[in-house]
Amino acid sequence: MTFHHKEFHILSSSDKSKLYCQSWTKSNSNRLLIFHHGFGEHSGRYTNLIRYFSKSDINFYSFDMRGHGNSDGKRGHSDSFDLYVRDLADFVSEVLKREQKERFFLLGHSLGGAITLRYSQEGINQDNILGLILGSPALRVRMDFRKKLKKFAAGILSKISPSSVVDAELNLQYLSHDPEVIESYKQDPLVHGKVSLKMGTELLEIGPQLIKKANVLRCPVLILHGQEDGLVDVNGSTELYKNLIYRNKRIKIYPGFIMN
Repeated sequence: MTFHHKEFHILSSSDKSKLYCQSWTKSNSNRLLIFHHGFGEHSGRYTNLIRYFSKSDINFYSFDMRGHGNSDGKRGHSDSFDLYVRDLADFVSEVLKREQKERFFLLGHSLGGAITLRYSQEGINQDNILGLILGSPALRVRMDFRKKLKKFAAGILSKISPSSVVDAELNLQYLSHDPEVIESYKQDPLVHGKVSLKMGTELLEIGPQLIKKANVLRCPVLILHGQEDGLVDVNGSTELYKNLIYRNKRIKIYPGFIMN
């Protein structure tokens, strides 16, 4: 049976920002997956993932986080990391209302992995999360990228104008081994490589906090990470896994893969 694609918007309960959302559903599906994309990207860049789930009996929902894709907001900026988490909570509530379901799988990639992890740790709907899947969660930033963020965040401009954005200077070779994926990224008008000084600072601080709070999770967790990830340190994923006390947990590290 063919998936039905829909586009819709929700308003953030925090500041009424308009968030662009998409769904791929089957009328008779009994399972539900909610996906959160990563830094600089948008929900439309995951066609391979959507195609994979189209072969299964799983309804797939995703949205563009604020400051990304077709959603409102200054590119690469949020007034706080917790705004991202609240936006996710708003989106999940809307999806559950539309689906008339209570239980769901939650999948987050890179920065989206950190956001979905924080959402789950706060206990929002945690008992209804059938499984939390984290793909290269942004818990420990690689040293070269960390140095750039620290340089930006430490400048006097970050004190005067924290919403000022800078080019994160991402090395696109870290995104994929596939030249077509890199070229697609470069040509996508909705993609950006910008990060605000405030968010750069928060991204450096939030990962260790999330790892430390791993013991509060009480839902099944699957962590996936490429050993050669050049942006997000795989050690963050292994630290998180070790700190999880819930028995239903699994980590898979892929040698030679980037997976970012």
